[in-house]
Amino acid sequence: MDKIILGILMLHRMTAYEIKNVIKNSFKSMCSDSLGSIQVALKRLFEMEMVIFEEVVENGVNKKRYAITEVGQAELLEWLKIPIDNSKTKNVDLAKLLFMGYVSKKEQEILIDKVILSLEEEYKSFLQLRESIDISAEQLQIEEYLNLDKQYQERMKSLYNENNLSSKIKEISKFTLAALDYGIDNMEFNIEWFKKLKKKL
Repeated sequence: MDKIILGILMLHRMTAYEIKNVIKNSFKSMCSDSLGSIQVALKRLFEMEMVIFEEVVENGVNKKRYAITEVGQAELLEWLKIPIDNSKTKNVDLAKLLFMGYVSKKEQEILIDKVILSLEEEYKSFLQLRESIDISAEQLQIEEYLNLDKQYQERMKSLYNENNLSSKIKEISKFTLAALDYGIDNMEFNIEWFKKLKKKL
């Protein structure tokens, strides 16, 4: 969760609640969107000097708005250079598949049907999310924010050694969509795999 929060804070200062909404809408399959977990992670990142916060009042409510620090940025960029380790995507529930031979054929069918239904519901929500994204509007929104927050704007420019923010925002968006497409393709594969398994019963 720490790295996801750092990645979210690379483009925008946010409160814990705003981070929760971003995770809920875009990263729920990767980590918890529990506000408590997010606050614990932010406290840890603050203690490691990877984030800072300013206290603001909005509509009479005191809030902490978090920003990534140079230390946090360096940590995130070093982590990004490490190749993706697919072996870390462990799912203990897959052990049920390993031992499913211990239950009756009828129970096997019921269990596999439940898996397929759950996957199809998640697949549908991924597709709805993909269709709801207006990438041009989001890119414009980020660019407008960076034009207002000069400190963040300078960070982005120094990070990429170029003044053209639009091209870098497009590059960031490209990989955001790629991660979502990976999730959709993976879900599609799993649905078909379990349907084939059911036919073999």
